[in-house]
Amino acid sequence: MLSRLLSLLVLAQISIAFYTSAYCSENSTLTLPASLGNATFDSLPTTLAQAALAQDPTILAQIRNTLALYPLCIDGKDFASLSLVFTEDAVADYSEPLNTLTSLGDIQMVLEASLAPVATQHQLGTQVVELFGHCAARSLTYFVANHFGKGVYEDQAAYAYGQYRDVWTKTRAGWRIKERTLAHMGPLIGNASVFAAQ
Repeated sequence: MLSRLLSLLVLAQISIAFYTSAYCSENSTLTLPASLGNATFDSLPTTLAQAALAQDPTILAQIRNTLALYPLCIDGKDFASLSLVFTEDAVADYSEPLNTLTSLGDIQMVLEASLAPVATQHQLGTQVVELFGHCAARSLTYFVANHFGKGVYEDQAAYAYGQYRDVWTKTRAGWRIKERTLAHMGPLIGNASVFAAQ
């Protein structure tokens, strides 16, 4: 009985090692899921219907927790900590006026500069996460981004509404966004002048 228990324990350790290291080896070719970047709003329910199938709750929680760090980094002006959210070679299409950013460093630098004139509060809402094995995933997350003016614009604000459409990969450090597309769901509401340099 004891030998059988030990055998099961060894097998469990081998399985854990396989799924946490070798299976997600950075040296292996990883096929990422198709991006939702160009999907139309009316196609999303059927495109994401597969996410309703049973998925690993531990991985889902890891991805959601990593994504929850994004507003904390942005709103706390801790842009260096975006390394906890994006891969080094991440590509993020934030649309105009920021356009496509092609590395973590680019994302950090451009977001820091563009948000310097405002205080922000980002709220994440409706979300679907779809896993593709143990090493890749994609997600769609609704957001509201509140931008509060400073100085001469102190009592004014601009509000953005949209979706983050992300492709995820598991790295040695954990789950990270490899590709991001920001899809606006309406016009910027309020005074865009709050983004002007003071």
